[in-house]
Amino acid sequence: MRVLHVSKEFQPLSSGVARHIQGLVQAMQENTEIELHILAPTIDAGAAPCRVQQGGYRHLWAAVGASDLVHVHGARTPFAASAAFLAWLRGVPVVYTPHCYYDTGTPWRRALKALWDSTIERALVRAAGVVVLLHEGWVADLARRGLHPASVMIVPNCIEGRRQAVSAGVDRLEGAPALLSVGRLDPVKRLDDVIAALATPPLAQAVLHIIGRGEDRARLEALVMQLGLASRVRFHGWQDDAVSEQMMAGCDAMVLASEREGMPTVVLEALLAGVPIACSDIEGCRSITDAVGWGEVFAVGDIAALSECLSRTARSAVPDTVIEAVKEGFTWQRKAPELAAYYARLVTPRRAVSS
Repeated sequence: MRVLHVSKEFQPLSSGVARHIQGLVQAMQENTEIELHILAPTIDAGAAPCRVQQGGYRHLWAAVGASDLVHVHGARTPFAASAAFLAWLRGVPVVYTPHCYYDTGTPWRRALKALWDSTIERALVRAAGVVVLLHEGWVADLARRGLHPASVMIVPNCIEGRRQAVSAGVDRLEGAPALLSVGRLDPVKRLDDVIAALATPPLAQAVLHIIGRGEDRARLEALVMQLGLASRVRFHGWQDDAVSEQMMAGCDAMVLASEREGMPTVVLEALLAGVPIACSDIEGCRSITDAVGWGEVFAVGDIAALSECLSRTARSAVPDTVIEAVKEGFTWQRKAPELAAYYARLVTPRRAVSS
């Protein structure tokens, strides 16, 4: 069974969607009945677990036709939607993972998103063999948008369960406490809230280390200068997994202040590594923290609450029960076989018709 994953990009070191695809494909490698391929216009494959093809719209027809099933990724993505519609034209079953719907932007941009949802997105969701959602909360979210999939499967963002915590002896990051943020620099991540929290008494000696790149960096740097915090915020840019893991081991706490997330992998990675993390109290984070018993959350946009939570988190440790709960509920080794079985169920009727 040849399965084609289609996304607008495959850059696992800087994209949550690509990281999801990478983890899923990696976990399915042991299944000899599935041949996995990835197609994306923008790639940074590195040590990809399967064949990755860099290609755009003109490559879709042939790639889809050579596949037994097409799994498209990314809400409101023209490239993924095009792949799905071509698959239906060719009689190839489609699996769709929207990941997350971001509703921010100018009034004009929000209107375009609403128009897309009421037309293309509605058709895509309705016609997919199964819509894969990251947690149960997305079922109600889709319904509020007028999106009603015929079949839903919950496959959360997961991580490699065999990953080990970085050994002792790593260099400690500067700061008392030393705080770390890992992720793209985007307004939806609300890093400006974290920077503002550095000016509050509980974090008066804290230093914030930021790993990531993105469109929001210039604005954040300007804010740091405006608040007189240049000596207490470090922009480290993009870093590979090895460096990121070392920095995670060297911090006192991590922070995720986002106003919207599908299901943040960084929370899973932190807790599995035994690194305490303070998270915004949003559904994407709650789908993890409630499930594993981690309680360090704060109200979105509440600087005082963020500061108190971060200060408390930096003095905390991740209990073994939380680490075990992450392994039990959020590792690809447990979830990938369920999706592989669904692939087989969708492909079998098509093969029967073909024969």
